Amino acid sequence: MSEQKRMLRRRMLDLRESLSPEQVRRESLAVCERLVRHPVFKEGETILFYFPFRKEVDVRPAMEEAWSAGKRVVLPKADPATKSLSFFSLRRGEPLVSGSYGIPEPSGKASAKIPPGAIDLVVVPGVAFDERGYRLGYGGGYYDRFFSRHPGPFKRIGVAYSFQVVPTVCPEEHDQRLDGLITPSKTLSF
Repeated sequence: MSEQKRMLRRRMLDLRESLSPEQVRRESLAVCERLVRHPVFKEGETILFYFPFRKEVDVRPAMEEAWSAGKRVVLPKADPATKSLSFFSLRRGEPLVSGSYGIPEPSGKASAKIPPGAIDLVVVPGVAFDERGYRLGYGGGYYDRFFSRHPGPFKRIGVAYSFQVVPTVCPEEHDQRLDGLITPSKTLSF
């Protein structure tokens, strides 16, 4: 990975870490309001979210909205051995367990497992995003690997604070593009 990417990741994580709880709450709510108004969210039945970790955009208000609308809420479970994600539906109020990276995730009951083809919308976290639809993640390649193995038919929408949108994230050959990006102030389509 390029030194440029490493420096960008470090700078973005430092900026995110400096956000106050009030900024996280306010900006996350603005992102969630845009997300739940998005046509793909409205039309989708099964939505893959992520559980917010270390001041990521808090998508839990959108998860609540999805449950209220009778949609199926899905969360990923990471497998560090294969660097892959599997997906499990989550009912409102169901407890989560601490996953491989300390990120809360579903316990992984086989009955709750969701095939990728059943997902309508993937809400994608990231460290930085650019105006062409590429994202910089944490370096594990989980989402890029998932998207290259399962190109769709689901839509991939990134969610970010405004400062996380940069001119370029220096995408490489294996990097997968998103279909859209939502920040507190705008909704982009690629």
